[in-house]
Amino acid sequence: MALTVSCSTMPSPKLAASSKFKPAQGTIAANFLAARQALYFQDVDASAGFYLTALNFDRDNANLLQQAFYTQYQLGRIDAAAVIARNIETLNITTSYASEPATAKAILLEDWDAVLVLADHIAENLDAQPVAAIIKAWALTAKEQGAAGLSHLLKIGKASTVDGQDMPSVFAMQAARLSAHLGDDAEMRGFADELFNRQNLSSQILLQLASLYARHGEAAKMAQLIDRLPTGFNKKAVQVHLLSQTKSPKIASHIAAGIIDSSLINSQSQTGGMLNARLGLALYLDPKINTAHFLLAQALYEMGQYQAALAKLDAIDVAGAWGQPQLLLRIDLERKDNMTGAITLMQTAVDKDGDNALLRKELGDLYRISDQYEKARDAYLMALDLGLVSGELDRSLGISYEQLEQDQLAEDRFKTALAKNPNDPFTLNYLGYWWADDGRNLEEAIKLIEQAVRLRPRSGYFVDSLGWVHYKLGNYDLAVAFLEKATILEPIDAVITGHLGDAYWETGRHAEARFKWQYALSITTEDDLKAELTAKLKQ
Repeated sequence: MALTVSCSTMPSPKLAASSKFKPAQGTIAANFLAARQALYFQDVDASAGFYLTALNFDRDNANLLQQAFYTQYQLGRIDAAAVIARNIETLNITTSYASEPATAKAILLEDWDAVLVLADHIAENLDAQPVAAIIKAWALTAKEQGAAGLSHLLKIGKASTVDGQDMPSVFAMQAARLSAHLGDDAEMRGFADELFNRQNLSSQILLQLASLYARHGEAAKMAQLIDRLPTGFNKKAVQVHLLSQTKSPKIASHIAAGIIDSSLINSQSQTGGMLNARLGLALYLDPKINTAHFLLAQALYEMGQYQAALAKLDAIDVAGAWGQPQLLLRIDLERKDNMTGAITLMQTAVDKDGDNALLRKELGDLYRISDQYEKARDAYLMALDLGLVSGELDRSLGISYEQLEQDQLAEDRFKTALAKNPNDPFTLNYLGYWWADDGRNLEEAIKLIEQAVRLRPRSGYFVDSLGWVHYKLGNYDLAVAFLEKATILEPIDAVITGHLGDAYWETGRHAEARFKWQYALSITTEDDLKAELTAKLKQ
């Protein structure tokens, strides 16, 4: 029985000619240092290539083998990672997660005896025990030992339970899925209904549970779960999609879902890129699992790997449950370099789904960010007419009104936003700063901004607002104290730096004021602010 993939040759390095991380010379040390540098800049792809090149100089180097394994695994190159893991095994080197790629290959081959042995190897890493338990439970089920599989799953689930708390949702969800697979509807409903009554379930669990109810004819519970999804989901589209899913998933798909859920709740799996590795492992088992594609796209986006993130988004079924979340993330990526393209993309989506209030609101946000306030206002009003209820929408509409100098409408909308969410620091700060900057309602403005600062004490912008309202009230020494703190929190913001210069001037610290105005002038890109600062420097 083969437990790991055997291969006599290592994977070939795949080095991009345009890579900015190039070793100074063809030596093991040069490639190792280039790999470390690439990792520092979160370019795992380049790093993986350098580690493989370094291995050509010393194929038995334990450190290089381990780093090559981890980087290949993080990139989702399961076959390559399995080859390297085999080489590690022959040298009797213990490496966390090394059995996982081979396990995935055995699952797809339906070599369940091998899977059981490998699952026990995985479980030797305490942080990987939830993944190991899920794999072993399904392997036993595949060998017609479903009762033993469920028993093992629940045993590990209970062992993972903190006193007085529910068993982690991933185990309850997997128990429900396994019971359904075994045809035990009563036991499935027991696990499912217990989960249904929990609060704060993740989007992944909500979708899985809703899908399970849909396949068992419980449309009402499915609909209630869909309604609990975050606003980024198109709930009508989710319902249509789930009702169309009549076939039960294959065992590999059940395992893939469990790997995702268990890795998300295990903080250790998220260090050093291991969450990405597990998501790649899930995709190896089920290439159509859109949850993994989306979560990987999010991770790549946060790492600044925008093209790789778009590639993951391209793999998502736009008509499926993750269709709208992928659209919103795609537009967020697009607007970084091409706001016009992002607006066009969103407008196209709105034209296709004219009754979608959230998309109207998101279109309004794009217009507002690009200073097209009339179009933003109109999009927000349409979202309101379509029934979207949101304090954030009210705040955004208030900002648009304020920029269009429709002051009373703006104030009314800000107050509506605060009525819905009295502790929204952004609305509190915006309204307070607006009043302070206009020199009106100053006593009320200071109360709003003080509350915003209490809620977000590390926000330099909010602390700046507090300093500025004190400046408007003539409390110059107090203004200096707050504005100095604001410049520490936001040292390269020209407006905040200019405010501190104004406060210094009023307290007689003219040389320091000129220094701050000069610095603000050197870092601002806004023509109006440049003109204002230039005039002050001529005093």
